[in-house]
Amino acid sequence: MRKITVIFPKLYRDGLFTVLAASWITGVIFFILSRYITVPGDFGAEKHPWQYPVLQIHGAAAFFMMMAFGSIIATHIPMTWKLQRLRKLGLTMAAAIGLQIISAYFLYYLANEDWRAWVANSHAALGVSLPLLLASHIVLGRRSRRTKSTK
Repeated sequence: MRKITVIFPKLYRDGLFTVLAASWITGVIFFILSRYITVPGDFGAEKHPWQYPVLQIHGAAAFFMMMAFGSIIATHIPMTWKLQRLRKLGLTMAAAIGLQIISAYFLYYLANEDWRAWVANSHAALGVSLPLLLASHIVLGRRSRRTKSTK
């Protein structure tokens, strides 16, 4: 497999998008199931039975996202930093992903009930915005590359 540089190899890009989609979709489904959907149980309303399996899939997809992020930090960021294009948006993306990792850790290991809802809502809001940030980064990067090549 080719090394990741400014332009991602197709296989890596497709894998990244697949893992991002899996993480995003399961995150949205988990949020909806945990907040808005209950099922009748023997002792009243209970959590939906799919809630925990969806969270497990979300965690697995997020684990693969962390590995992909590590690869991006090691290859794509140093290479593109030298180009001095899209630094602010790239740093915003890296910070957003870093905050997702930290907030997930807090939710899983350190969540205090007093601020758990705030961390969960922040994690969900930022997670929903990540594909939009990535799409902006890709579109602006392609435009920037075309502009540089036509000059």
